[in-house]
Amino acid sequence: METIKPQDLASMAGAPGEERVSLWRSLIILGLVGALAGCLNQEYRFEQADGAQFSPLPLKFDSLSGVRDGDSVKAELRFADGSDVAQIRIALRLGPPAQFISGAYHVTIGGRTSDGTVSCDSLTYLGGQADVPSVGGVFTLNDVQGRAAYHVRMPPTRIERRIRF
Repeated sequence: METIKPQDLASMAGAPGEERVSLWRSLIILGLVGALAGCLNQEYRFEQADGAQFSPLPLKFDSLSGVRDGDSVKAELRFADGSDVAQIRIALRLGPPAQFISGAYHVTIGGRTSDGTVSCDSLTYLGGQADVPSVGGVFTLNDVQGRAAYHVRMPPTRIERRIRF
């Protein structure tokens, strides 16, 4: 068995300082891959509160409709799975940055209905004056006692249909 000495490692590494360049390249590539994976991992999720945890429900994204009027956007997000349906209405005020103003929801799951308010944990708004807006974010649906009942994650999604509020 051959023993490798520290001076042997230096000769295998290449030119002086090359290992630092290689390390920086590796770190940059790793960071870019991580950032790309974070962008690609955006998905629609509808979860039900289970104590302090949230459990996924089989509801799937159905539609996002709404209207932009000057510096305000009103939108309705819909999730569905058979007869189980969740409708979430939100109001935003545009400006640097866009702000969540208010929201309400109506959910029917397993024949039981619930209503309440919506709070926004994070908001993404994309779209200029002439563009069709896109809305995304993380929203908490609170029951009438103000407790979290559901949690919704939505990547930035284009408002497809105009509706009246």
